[in-house]
Amino acid sequence: MGALLSVVVPIYNVRDYLVDCLDSIAGQTYPDLDVVLVDDGSTDDSGELAERYAAANDRFRYVRQPNRGLGAARNTGIDAAAGDYLTFVDSDDLLPPYALELLVGALEQTGSDFASGNVALLTSRGLRQSPLHRGTHRFTALRTNLRTQRNLVYDRLACNKVFRRSFWDRHGLRFPEGVRYEDIPLTVPAYALADRVDVLDLPVYYWRQREPGAELSITQRQHEVQNLVDRFAAVDSASRSLGGLDRKLKDWYDETTLVNDLRIFLDLLPDVDQTYRERFVDLAADFLSRVDERVLDRLVARLRVAWRLARARALPELVEVVAASRLGANPPVVRRGAGRYVELPLLDAGHPAVPRRAFQAGPGVRTEVHEARWVDGRLQLRGLAYDVARGAAQPWASARVFWLREATGRRRVLRLPSRPRRVAEEAGSVPYGWSGFSTVLDPRRLRGRDGWRAGDWVFNIALVNSGGPQRRTLGLGEARPALPARWVDDGVRIVPFPHRAGLRLRVERPKAWATSTRIEGGTLLVAGRAVTRPAAATLRLARTTGVFWRSYPVETSPAGPALPGVASGGPESTALVAADPVATGSDGGSDGGSDGGSDGAEAGVPWTARIPLADLVSGAGLAGWSVLVGEVGSGWRVAFADGEGVAPELPVRAGFIGSRQVVGEVEVVAQPADDEVLSLRVLPPGPVVSAAELTDNALLIGGGLPSGQPGGGDLWLVLRRPSGADPSEVPPPDIELPTEVSAGWRVRIPLAGPEAVPDGDWLLLYRWGAASDPLDLPFDIAARRSLPRDAGFAGRRLELLPDRERELLRLSEV
Repeated sequence: MGALLSVVVPIYNVRDYLVDCLDSIAGQTYPDLDVVLVDDGSTDDSGELAERYAAANDRFRYVRQPNRGLGAARNTGIDAAAGDYLTFVDSDDLLPPYALELLVGALEQTGSDFASGNVALLTSRGLRQSPLHRGTHRFTALRTNLRTQRNLVYDRLACNKVFRRSFWDRHGLRFPEGVRYEDIPLTVPAYALADRVDVLDLPVYYWRQREPGAELSITQRQHEVQNLVDRFAAVDSASRSLGGLDRKLKDWYDETTLVNDLRIFLDLLPDVDQTYRERFVDLAADFLSRVDERVLDRLVARLRVAWRLARARALPELVEVVAASRLGANPPVVRRGAGRYVELPLLDAGHPAVPRRAFQAGPGVRTEVHEARWVDGRLQLRGLAYDVARGAAQPWASARVFWLREATGRRRVLRLPSRPRRVAEEAGSVPYGWSGFSTVLDPRRLRGRDGWRAGDWVFNIALVNSGGPQRRTLGLGEARPALPARWVDDGVRIVPFPHRAGLRLRVERPKAWATSTRIEGGTLLVAGRAVTRPAAATLRLARTTGVFWRSYPVETSPAGPALPGVASGGPESTALVAADPVATGSDGGSDGGSDGGSDGAEAGVPWTARIPLADLVSGAGLAGWSVLVGEVGSGWRVAFADGEGVAPELPVRAGFIGSRQVVGEVEVVAQPADDEVLSLRVLPPGPVVSAAELTDNALLIGGGLPSGQPGGGDLWLVLRRPSGADPSEVPPPDIELPTEVSAGWRVRIPLAGPEAVPDGDWLLLYRWGAASDPLDLPFDIAARRSLPRDAGFAGRRLELLPDRERELLRLSEV
């Protein structure tokens, strides 16, 4: 038995959602649970449902109290909790099957005070990334803290965390009672109090967004005055708590609330009545009286102006400024000296509430990387880079300089060629039509005079225009581009990878690699080669970077010819693949791999490892779980750990033989990820895209099917609009296209003519027959590398944007 985790579930009038919530907790792959159900005086039959559920499951307990509010119900559950760890689940939300196992596993491995996972918003059309957590949880960071990663103050939700109970009790943490937004006054100080926290990039919490016809949640009642009052009270409480702990953290938190939490209410001012407006400026003026002036100076110009007007209670001018800014265009500007100053309606630049410096548009470079692709042995990058204030109206509007800097060692600098690209204009008064860029890297330039040296390189960019040079690391922006790796020489891989500071390259010299997989009976066999005979090596499986799930021993065979100090690179010969004991089977197909260098047969030390399929199937937790659109699903990246405790991720080589096989109600897939690291996934059996082509006024996609077509019925491609930020918005209906099915499947997506798919963003889904729910359509690595990422076609622009294992189709006018 592992450490006991207490799960506190407050319940109040949620009969339509409660059973699904409790089922998602009961179905967790982490078994050692103490679930405390606190009925906070429900007036529907939620209490009866909860009581019956607890009676049928000995891991659940039922507690009832008179209605006292969410904070009080959580505190009641805390007092009754018996676990070594503590977490919270609101009774209308869901947990993915692996959530609690991942969070507890991280804490058991790191000893941190609490762990926090990513969050997805749950709608009737599927899941989408929570905007609040997009930046904070983009990457896994173990043993970090608020002083190291300041943007964690945006992570104000309590339910995406598991706390160590000893940390909770040591600091006397309690939820405030009798107010809304109970999470903020607790989670923000908790981050400041924690010495170490684990931040995980995988979604661990599905946060339901109430839709038309349903009762609105608290966070959706922004137009209510009481909601306004409670939000100000929550952020003020958190700010005061931070002020008593660390003044720098308080200033950073105050800045984020003015940009995020309170800006939501600021933007409502043109739409609400005078009573709401007057209450807003009273609350804002009080809060801003405790905000450092330098915090206001760090805001963008429109917010610098708006919050100073709020502090001065200049309500008519404030409403005008917000209305102008909310239209998507900056207010009119005029040049005065070397700077730019905003000239606003009803507001002269000499207004006593707003110093002149507040009108000056601050410098800023925004970058996004949309595509990384290897072409003719060179790495090509495409994306956006522009001055936020000045835009890019012409290709000569600003000069862009790209370079790579070695992060360690000699710190060499390599200048990169670049070209401007025209892209779609953004709305607003600042033109961005020439903000696109393309640059290219010949990887041979990374090799030093003494040969290849392992290490990281940092991409940098400088914009030079009339405002002077501005430089920064090349950030990825909101995009999640596929970042393919490549073997470029004997035993050398080049791996682009995301970093909090921006895009980086890693030169790797792997000591081991995978050559093939095969499913035999109830076992997944993995075979590969190593530079030297490893001692007590294991394969380690991790759902996210650094949080290991299970390990499996590696067995070695007699070595082939010795290698010159490193594993040689390039395509595996047929002899090498066939020599591996796993590769002699006939049920695998090539799942991609690299194409650099050359390899001699029998090079290196052969090894094999055996992974029971039952472990993967049970670890996925999909039994009885209805997979949702947008769900990441259960998967693991594979690392090769030597006897010294070092566990780098396991790359694959060219000619790698992957596996996919239906096991009961799921399909187990072993194939490389975009960066050519061996990955294992457990999915509902279904189609996979392995080829895509632009032809005949259409996009053709197709691929393979699992044996027996377990879904039954006809196979349909479903195009669905993603859910938007506004839950009240009614999306257009799905577009359904029939597929041609024989040995495999294919479908034609029309891009021209009367049946052409309309402009906009479209999720690519599939479903079996008329009655089944759609599921995400996965793409294998070969398809992802050959997709037309950004193409002009029939007077339209087509983009395919990667999002983990799926793709988003974006269509627009050229």
